[in-house]
Amino acid sequence: NRSVLIRLPSGSLVVFEGLDKAGKSTQVDALSDLAWDSPIPLSTHMPSGFTRFTKSVYALTEKARVTEGAQIKSPLALQLLHLACHAENQKAIAHAREQRGVFLDRWWWSTVAYGWYGAGLRDQVAEDVFFGMIDAVWGRVEPDLIFLFLEPFATDKLNNDDVTAGYLHLRSSSPDSTVIVPAADVSETTDWLLAQMVSRGLVST
Repeated sequence: NRSVLIRLPSGSLVVFEGLDKAGKSTQVDALSDLAWDSPIPLSTHMPSGFTRFTKSVYALTEKARVTEGAQIKSPLALQLLHLACHAENQKAIAHAREQRGVFLDRWWWSTVAYGWYGAGLRDQVAEDVFFGMIDAVWGRVEPDLIFLFLEPFATDKLNNDDVTAGYLHLRSSSPDSTVIVPAADVSETTDWLLAQMVSRGLVST
């Protein structure tokens, strides 16, 4: 019954990861609109985050995706821009978790899936260097649950088999905390996600 107040404890972190155009942001918005008890969970997106700087950087990289002649030619440059935004938002994420639960739309798995695997950075950058930078930003952050979306509802040029393989490899390193989201309509998926959080004792009424 969605009229009953539900609760996500302070300090909780639920991550939504996976392929572009697979419904992550839609579900974060849908879950945010449910009847949450206070303190209401905070939702944010990486790399746009909380600050004017990081929102501007993300807007720039998104514009480069669709504007002819403005594309960022270096896959490494793109991932470094995104990772810089991740770093800039760490204090704000930590502060938010002190006060409430957090829904995070993307984190460092996207950097690995789309950069290391999908864009071939594993052939250009030493593994210890690449993952060392990620660990410097995210090393102390452990989500309670990762929802992994692998069924796009529309075509996106950045999605490819290597990206999917990257996500599946990442899932294999965190099998207990990662759940692959089955394809369904928006309302059914929202109910399923909520049921998953309840069954794991993360969300209560």
